[in-house]
Amino acid sequence: MFEELSKRPLRSLDLKPNGLFELRECVAERYLQGTGVEFGALHAALAVPAGVTVKYADIEAIDRLRQSFPDIEDIRQPDIVTDLESMRGIADESMNFVIANHVMEHVEDPLRALKSISRVLRPLGIAFIALPDKRFTFDKDRKITPLNHLIRDYEDGPDWSLAEHYDEWCRCVDGLVGDAHKRKCAIMLAQRANIHFHVWDYSAMLELFSYVARMPDLDLQVELSILNNIEVIWILRKVGEGS
Repeated sequence: MFEELSKRPLRSLDLKPNGLFELRECVAERYLQGTGVEFGALHAALAVPAGVTVKYADIEAIDRLRQSFPDIEDIRQPDIVTDLESMRGIADESMNFVIANHVMEHVEDPLRALKSISRVLRPLGIAFIALPDKRFTFDKDRKITPLNHLIRDYEDGPDWSLAEHYDEWCRCVDGLVGDAHKRKCAIMLAQRANIHFHVWDYSAMLELFSYVARMPDLDLQVELSILNNIEVIWILRKVGEGS
């Protein structure tokens, strides 16, 4: 079944700025089937093919999400409250797919998140990941996160780099200097604020996923990458037999 899905042609699209969701849907039609989970959907869940079942997961329950995002209406109620890095409450090899659109940049330890994605995917399952290209977002003035930084986060834990991330965020995104910068950094560190911890352009994404494909305990291989306006859609397939 997966082989049949992967052979479906992608429709030709006139990709205008409002075509962001259209291309995602087109890729979903080609690759998604069965039952899966989407992380961080909020009000913009991925449109999936008929007959596909999706459970929705987020790091906070609905009341907290509404507090965190007061300007967003129609936030989707999570079926599962968990984080992408651990996926506690989601059984091993229980999902045909995992969707994470504009979520991985918020994750403190992306390689750990990818390991958890691999854990919950059935053999030949699909990871549908959209990552913003920092050149086209408010992250444009930030430095690209190097691969060795991500490896250290994975091996040593992400605490060592938190202060550095908040410092860069306050300087490059908030435009703060001096005492205002110091105060904001201290508050964010105390609250362990959720920001874009890591930023990539396409080359850096390719380096990351090429490294992931060489990690034997992840069993994830790149099947597709496609530029979609301000983001890149990545389709990773879990190596294995069956469906």
